[in-house]
Amino acid sequence: MKLRPYKPLDDAELADVWFESWRSTGLTLPVVTRADLRARVPMELATRWEVTVAEVDDRITGFLALARRERRIDQLFVRPGDQGSGTGTALFDAARAQLPEGFWLATQPGNARARAFYERRGMRLDRIEDHNGVDRVIYVLDPPTD
Repeated sequence: MKLRPYKPLDDAELADVWFESWRSTGLTLPVVTRADLRARVPMELATRWEVTVAEVDDRITGFLALARRERRIDQLFVRPGDQGSGTGTALFDAARAQLPEGFWLATQPGNARARAFYERRGMRLDRIEDHNGVDRVIYVLDPPTD
């Protein structure tokens, strides 16, 4: 597996990874379609995302989308068949390297696998909040103390 910066031809495959990974959670809200995500990726890239792609044999296996100004992981998704391969850890470590002052992220309360993943990497539950009528869980990674 290698990590590399986003390339303009990645848009559709990023949306596919996002959609497949989202569906694998078993969550039903918010309702998203592959077409929704294919439309959203270029918008996010134009306005706030900085993307790192994980790839094996020229196939995108996962991606990390940072909203750097907010010090936030906006998205971190791995294809279902590639989960458990170290891809998520490599992308999380890339976020840690790119945002050494710490960062935060949001996920859904019912996304148990993601929550366990973030907790194993030292993130702490900060709060649960309503976001547009849907609860979300906020995790924080504090900067290292030396």
